[in-house]
Amino acid sequence: MFVSNAVDEASLLSTWSDLLGDKKMAALKSGKGFSFYQLIFSNIDEEIFRCLYSEHILSSPNRPVNRLVGALILQHQRNWSFSELASQLDYNIEIRVALGLKDFASQAFSMRTMFNFKNRLADYQSRTGINLINQLFDSLTASQLKELKIKTGIQRGDTVMLNSNITSYSRLSLLVEILHRLYLSLTEADQKAYSVWFSPYFKGGEKYVYEVKSQDNQSHLERLGMIYYGINLGLKEKYGDTETFQIFERAYQDHFKQVETEDKAVIQVRPPAELDCHTLQSPDDTDATFKKKRQETYQGYSAFGVETCEPENEINLITHLSVHPNQTDDAAILAADLEDMVEKTPDLNECHVDGGFGSSAVDEQAEKHQVNIIQTAVKGNVAKVTIKVEGNDEIGFTVTCPNPEQLPVRAIKLKKAYKASFDLSKCENCPFKYDCPAKKNQVPTKGIAVFRFNQDIVLRQQRHKAILNIPKQRRTLRNGVENLMGLMHRGEKHTGKLKVRGLFNCTFYVFAMGIAINFERIHRFYNHFFCFLCHLVLGRFTTLKSNALQDN
Repeated sequence: MFVSNAVDEASLLSTWSDLLGDKKMAALKSGKGFSFYQLIFSNIDEEIFRCLYSEHILSSPNRPVNRLVGALILQHQRNWSFSELASQLDYNIEIRVALGLKDFASQAFSMRTMFNFKNRLADYQSRTGINLINQLFDSLTASQLKELKIKTGIQRGDTVMLNSNITSYSRLSLLVEILHRLYLSLTEADQKAYSVWFSPYFKGGEKYVYEVKSQDNQSHLERLGMIYYGINLGLKEKYGDTETFQIFERAYQDHFKQVETEDKAVIQVRPPAELDCHTLQSPDDTDATFKKKRQETYQGYSAFGVETCEPENEINLITHLSVHPNQTDDAAILAADLEDMVEKTPDLNECHVDGGFGSSAVDEQAEKHQVNIIQTAVKGNVAKVTIKVEGNDEIGFTVTCPNPEQLPVRAIKLKKAYKASFDLSKCENCPFKYDCPAKKNQVPTKGIAVFRFNQDIVLRQQRHKAILNIPKQRRTLRNGVENLMGLMHRGEKHTGKLKVRGLFNCTFYVFAMGIAINFERIHRFYNHFFCFLCHLVLGRFTTLKSNALQDN
C-alpha cells in the first residue's frame, strides 16, 4: 500500500538543535544537507511512484519513497558505494537531515528495501517503457525553472560517452566466459551429461585465454563454433527460455554462421568485418554497444544533456537528459529529442550545438518547432565554392553565385528539386570556375551553367550561417556545456568506467546526476546571493555608523 511521507521542517530541526547547540546548528542549516532537504527531498513528488505499490488497503505500507529516491541521488552525487551509503545514513547527521530523519534512533530503510525499490523501478520500466526517475527529474526541473525565473529561450547541448562497468573481453574470452556461465546454470544431471563439451572451459574466459597463443586464436574459435552448434541443438528446447541461454544463443548468432555445402552444413567463424557495434560486449550488460571515437574505444552508452544558457540568467540549469546506445549519431539524438525539449521548455528558440548535430532530419524538426540551431562547426566536407540560396517554397528561391559578374537568378521548380541557370559566358574569367558546382554542370548548347538543389541544401545552408546572424557575444555559448559533460564523469572509477552496468542503471545514474548537478547550482546560487545581501547590509550598517560618529 502506498503511503506518502511528509516531514515538518520545525520538528526535524528541534531534536538536532538540542543535540548540536546554536553554533553547530547554524552551520548545519547553511550546509548542503539541509539545503538538499529543502530543495530536493521536500519537493519529490511521491505520487509519481505510486504505481510501484499495491492498491490493496490491507497490504503493508511502503517505506518513504522520497527517502529512498533522495538516498540514491545522494549516492550518485557523492560517488558512494552501497556500503558507504549505509554508513553515512547511520552516522552522518548532515545526510540524515537531508533525508528528513529527526534523530539517530530511527532507521531510514534497510539495504534490502533499497534494492527491492530499484528492482521495482527496473521492472516497471521494462513492462511499460516509462522511466519514473526521468519524470521526477522533469518535475523538479520545471518547478526550479519557475521558482528561479530562469529564461529558457537559449539552450546548449552535447553528448558524453559513458563506459559500462564491464570487463573488456577479447572475442575468445567472451565466448568461453559465456559457455562457462551456461554450464553453471545447468542442472547437475545436465552438467554431467554435457561435461565433455564444457570441461575445457571450466576456468572461465580470462583464465582460458592466458594459455592460448595469439596465432592459435582462430583454431580455438573454430572449435568453439562446433561446440556452440552442438550445445544449441542439445539444450535449446529445455533452457531456451532462460536468460543465460538467450545470451549464449545471441553470442552464437553474433560470432558463427552455418554455411550449407553440397553434402553437409559447416559452422564457420564470422570474420571481424561482420561484427558490428551491436555485437554482445559482455554477458553482464546485454545493452552495451561498442564505439571507436578519436582512437578511443567505448563500451556502454551515450548521454545527451541540454542546459539553459541565456546571457541574462544568473544561474543555468539542465533542462533535458536522455540516454542512448553509444553508436547513435548525435544528429539522430537531437532529431529524436527536439520535440521533447520544446515540450518541456516551450519558449526554446535557439539551441547551440557542435558540428556533429547537423542533419536534414534535424533541420526538418527545427523548422517544424521554430528552433534556430546554432552550430559552432560544420560536420563533413565544406563546399569549396558556396552558391547561396535564399527564400522558401512559397515565395520561391533566389540563387547567388560568388562571381560578382553573375547576377542573382530565380530558381525554376522541377519535379523533385530546383535549378538555377547562370550565364556560362561569364564563367570563363571566374576565379572559382574549377571548383564551381554550376560550371561542372554546364550546358554549352544553351550557354548556361546549371546549379541544382533541394530543400535539404537550403535548410543546411541556413543552419551553417545561423551563427553569423546572432550577436558575437552569443557565438561562444556552446563552450560552457563542456563543464556539464565533465560532471557526468563524476561517477567513474579510475578505470574510466562507471560503477554501474546495464541500460537501466546507467539511465538512473544520468538522471540522478542531473538532479544533483541542478541542486548544487541552486545551492551555490542561494549561498552567493545570501552572502551578497549580507555584504550589502553590513556595508550599509558600516556607512551609517561612520556617519553617526562624524555627526557626533
